[in-house]
Order: sequence, then structure tokens, then C-alpha cells
Amino acid sequence: MVPATEPTGAARPETVLRRAADVQVARPPSAIERTALIQALVAARTARVVLIAAPGGFGKSTLVARWQGDPAETRPFAWIGLDEAHDDPVSLWTSILLALNSVVADSMGDDLVRLLRMRGPEIQDLLVPHLLNRLRTLRTPVVLVLEDYHAISDPACHRQLESLIAKLPGTLQLVIVTRADPPLPLARYRASGEMLELRMRQLRLSRTEAGLLVRQVAGIDLAEADLAALVEHTEGWPAAVSLAALSMRESPDPAASMRDFTGTNRYVADYLAEEVFGPLPEGLRGFLVRTSILDRFTAPLCGAVAGTAAAEAILGKLDRANLFLVPMDDNRRWYRYHRLFAEALRDELTRTEPGLIPELHRRASVWYEQEDMAGEAVAHALDAGDVDRAVAVVSRHWFGRVLAGEAATVRGWLAAIGTGRMHSDPVAAICAAWTAAASGDRQGMRYWLGEVERMPDDRPLPDGIGSLRSAVALIQGTFGYDGVVPMVKAALTAAELEQEPTSEWYALARFGLGFSRYLAGEAAAAVQPLEEAVQAEGTRTVIRVLSLALLSLAVAELGRTEQAAELARAAREMMDEQDLAGRVETGLVYTANGMALAGLRRYPEAAGELEYALHLCRKLPGMSPWPVMLNLTALAEISLGRGEQHKATVLLDEAAMLLDGVSGDGGLLQARLGSLQRRLAGAARTSLAEPLTEREEAVLRLLRGRLSLREIGTQLYVSVNTVKSHTRAIYRKLDVASRNEAIRRARELGLL
Repeated sequence: MVPATEPTGAARPETVLRRAADVQVARPPSAIERTALIQALVAARTARVVLIAAPGGFGKSTLVARWQGDPAETRPFAWIGLDEAHDDPVSLWTSILLALNSVVADSMGDDLVRLLRMRGPEIQDLLVPHLLNRLRTLRTPVVLVLEDYHAISDPACHRQLESLIAKLPGTLQLVIVTRADPPLPLARYRASGEMLELRMRQLRLSRTEAGLLVRQVAGIDLAEADLAALVEHTEGWPAAVSLAALSMRESPDPAASMRDFTGTNRYVADYLAEEVFGPLPEGLRGFLVRTSILDRFTAPLCGAVAGTAAAEAILGKLDRANLFLVPMDDNRRWYRYHRLFAEALRDELTRTEPGLIPELHRRASVWYEQEDMAGEAVAHALDAGDVDRAVAVVSRHWFGRVLAGEAATVRGWLAAIGTGRMHSDPVAAICAAWTAAASGDRQGMRYWLGEVERMPDDRPLPDGIGSLRSAVALIQGTFGYDGVVPMVKAALTAAELEQEPTSEWYALARFGLGFSRYLAGEAAAAVQPLEEAVQAEGTRTVIRVLSLALLSLAVAELGRTEQAAELARAAREMMDEQDLAGRVETGLVYTANGMALAGLRRYPEAAGELEYALHLCRKLPGMSPWPVMLNLTALAEISLGRGEQHKATVLLDEAAMLLDGVSGDGGLLQARLGSLQRRLAGAARTSLAEPLTEREEAVLRLLRGRLSLREIGTQLYVSVNTVKSHTRAIYRKLDVASRNEAIRRARELGLL
């Protein structure tokens, strides 16, 4: 079966047979059963190809050896351990034929071996068809294992193997074990269901398997929490779990050793240096090391950080090579490195190019800001030690984030920068005050406004605000936590100081002035500043939309119902065009639309809009209490008109609670709340067949608490018998039999 003179580069038959025997017999002492994977392999008899592709140390060959030895697997295995000597068509196919001959009763034939003396396309055109014919005659199906297929780079070998797979009979199943994806039409095999794939994700150890491996290697049972942490950090990489167990075995404190286990561990470092880093070209290694500062990355980001135009091609190569690259989306746009691999890379960067690290982070910060990913830009600026840049990024992005309802995000940026910088930097302090206000943190807002007012520098700020005084006035004139009167005063100051129509702060100042005047019951005076906000060049879209909505509310208050409906419709259309619908910051648009519909007596539609507006506004309680109160009172008015007294009571109670939290005068909404409460009380009285007397109402209010009847009498300066008489009358008129029932019924009727 073996030619007298073997083809150049061909593996000697005894070498092939010895490799196969070694793989079948050698069982690592720390090997564990992979029952689910083996069952999947045994069950995949109809798959033409089994692809097992993962980085080194994922137990690929061990898994195939276990599969071969499983009692449920009856087919013989022809196994070839490939290396550089096989990277030639003649050498590769000689080894394949010899391996098959070693396990099948029917010889592949000396004539096929003679064909191997022909080079080039003759192998594909002559040898492969003849081999396929012989395979079809096999009485017993065979599994052919090509281990370490990543050693094959000759395109002719790949083409020939592809032609074999295309017509592979059911008598042969091909198993490709590799660290890198082979250049075969894998997508076609995958789509046709002809291939079983096992990759890094499937080969990771489960928590149970990792526990067994640690017990075998280190002889200890880890606590459940420690085991979970180990699996999470190693991401189930079998080699890493084994190395961690080895460290634990040699440590006087195994638990501490496990907790300290990272990619810088000497065992991991040695393994990666030998198995991964060593064979890599210097340029590729430099790319990996420099991009290791990134928690996640995409090709353009890697290009910016590593300073290369070939980042996309490099990432594609790394992905195909299964080089510890973890895709983070189905489109394979964003990636990350395996945690231990990233730690090892960062350790090498620290040892070899420590002075470059700040510059790499700065490049990442610049790229992220250009992509409007300000959080990442701030983080990398701080990692670069460039606090000035971090503050500058915040100054350019905080307002948009706050308008989008992400004040908590901005507060996180500021926390990372640190309060020390905020006390000395006007922009940081203003951001702190604004985000505190937008988060409902009134104490924090007042603290930081106080800090700003103590700062001597009153020049224009980098974010475009005219001065610190203007910044303070903008906050106070927008949120109005100290009542409507101070809100109007602050908004007037901001409007006087912000006079540049192309500035976004010009529009915000006029929005605040229009809103505060509307809340003060000065609807006519609110119209002009709101119109200016709508028309100004520098107005952000969301402020323009909200100004239109407020303008609708103002003209509705003036009795111009049709104009209010037209303005509300315009705000709604602009919101939809700009893809702002449903965002929390646009709640006032739905409010305006609901109140316009109510003005047109389309109450069911109005209630739906107002309820949705209330839902949105409640998501941002810190963004001033006034929008929530506006929706509550509007819905309560509709509920009263429908005779839904209990619903109106609940809504007005919430509005009253919000108003109690505001310092000073509540303006228009306070007056509206009082009017609706009086209407509700009147409606409740008329709904009873026999209304409660004034004294009975006083007793009813005191029945809500824990006072005894005698204590209630003391409060009202009457005898206990008089209180009992009033209580019996209340029970009779409300048609109840107990104190609790009386309170519940009174609430339903709006009496409480």
C-alpha cells in the first residue's frame, strides 16, 4: 500500500499510526466527562462535517478522544495530527489515505497511492473522485479526524478538501479540529444543515464541570460563590480553570489564590506566551496589545487607537483565527477580548510600553466623543489622567443628555471626575447643580448653586452659557422648586443675560420665561418668549417642540381654542418627524394635545392623551413638579365632568401632595387645584340623598385618624355623646356600618 519511494513531504505511515494511537490512548489526568457534547457528537451521524473550532486550551482534541471512546459510538476513527509538514497536497492526501487504510477492512488501494505522484489539479480531478467511489463501497462508516487543521494554509489543499466534502457519502464523516476557521464554504454547510459546529461558547465549562476539574487537579471543593466567580472570570476556558486549580493546589490559601487569579498569573502568562503570542507576527501582536485598553471595540475604534488603516482586516483575521475574540452582536461589528486574554495583553502593554498608555486612552476618548458616546469618552479621558479633557467632554454633552432624561448618566460622569474638581471648576459645578435639579435632588441643587455663586469668575462658560449668573438663573427659571414667583424672576434674569439668538441658551431662557409666566397665570405675557424660543436659530429640536406645546397651553388659557389645537398639532407633527415620540422629555406635547382636545370637547381622546402624558412625566419626577401637576389637574377636571369623583379625588390628592413639596406660591396650578377641590366637595355633597352637615364633615375628617370618639369631642369642644350622634348620622347617610367603611366610602365620594 505504500509506494517504494514516498512523495516528498509525505508523513511516514508509522508516524500517522502512532499519532492516531497516541490520541486514542492518552487521557489527561484532569480530563472530565463532557456528556452533553459527546451526546451531540454521537447523534450527529448525518452531518457531513463536524467543525470544532476554538482557541488553544478548550479541550478540542480531548473531546474528540472521549467521543471516540464512548460506548454509543461504534464507528472507527481515522485520526491525523496535522502540522507544517502536511501543508502540501501530496503530503496531506498521503496521510489521509494511510489513516483510512489503518481503520477500514477494505483497502483504499495501491492505485490511489500511485495517483498521489501526480501534482496540481490532478488530485482534485482524479484522486478525489476515485476516493469518493471507494468510500461509497465501505461496509462500515468511518470518522476521519483532521486535528490542528489550522496548520494547513495551501489553497490547493482547501480546494481539494472542499471537492471531497461536496460529494461525501454517508460512509465517511469528516471532523475538522482547528484553532482557526478553515477557508471552506462554512456558511453553505451551515445553511444546508450539513455541519455540526462546536465553538468556544459550546466548549466552555459549566459551573459543575469546572468544580469537578478543580477537585481533580487541586483536591478541593470550592464554595459555590467562589466557583461561580472562577467560571465568570475564566469564561469557562478549560485550560484557565485547570491552571487556576494548579495555582490553588500550590497555594497555602487556595481561596485567596482563586480570587487573585487573573491573566497575569504566571501559569496563564506562560501558556499564552507559548501557545498564542509566540507564533504571532510582531505587527499583529502590537495591535492586540495596544487595543487591550478597550473593554469593547469595533474596527474604526481599533484603527484610531492602534494607528492603523487595516483594523477591519486584522479583526476579520483574528475572528477567523478564533484568537480569544468574542463577538458582541450578530453582525460582528463590536467585539471584546476574553477577560484573561485582555488582562494578559494589558500586562504586557504595561511592561513594554507604559508611556504609551495615556496616549492610547486619549485616542479612544477622542474617537468615542466623535461618535457621540460621551460616557466612554469621559472614562478614557480619566484613564489617560486627563481630567481637563474629561470636563471638556462633559461640558459639550451634558445638556443633551439631561434633555433626553439621562441626568443620572451625567451624574455618573461627574462622580468619576470627583467632587474636588467640581468645587473648583465652574462648568463641572453647573453640571452638578443642573443634574441634581433634574434628578429631583433639591438639596444637592441648592448646594451646588451656592458653590457656583461663590465662584469669582463670571466669564462666558465653555458650554456657551453667558456667565455663571446666567447659569444659575437658567436652572432656577426652568425648575421652579422655590415657587412660581422666584421662578419668574430667575427666568427674567436669564432672558436678559442670554441675548444671542443663535445660542441654545437663548431659547432655553425664553422657554423658561414662557413656562414660568404661564404657571403664574400670565398666559398673555407667556406668548412672546415662547414664540421667540420656537423661531430662534440655535434652538434644540426638543426645546422647539416643547415651546410649541407650551404656546398651545398659553393660547388655550386665553380662550383661543382653535389656535391651541393647531399649535398642539404642530408640536405633535414635529415630535413625530424628529423621532421623539414616546420619549420622556416630550410629555408636555401630549399634555398640550390632550388639553386642546378637551377644549374641543373630545373628552375620551383628551383623557387618553393626558394619561399617557402623565405616564411620561412621572418617569421624570425631578424635571420640575409642574408638568405632573398640570396633567393631574387636567385629568381631574375631565373626571369630574364624567362624574368619576373617586378618580378625581385620587388625582387631586396627588397634585396637592406635589404642591406641598414646593416652596412659595403655586400660581395658576394652586388656584386651579383649589377650584377643583371645591367642585369635588360640592359634587360629593349633592351625590348624597341627604348631604352631611358642616359639623358632620368635621367629625368625618377626624375619623380618618386614630383618635377615639372622646378625643374627637375634645378636639371639637363637644361631648362624646354629641360625637356619637354625628357618627351615627354619618354612617346612615353614607350607608355604612363601621368607621373604616365610612372612611373608604367618603374617599370614593370625594368627601376626603
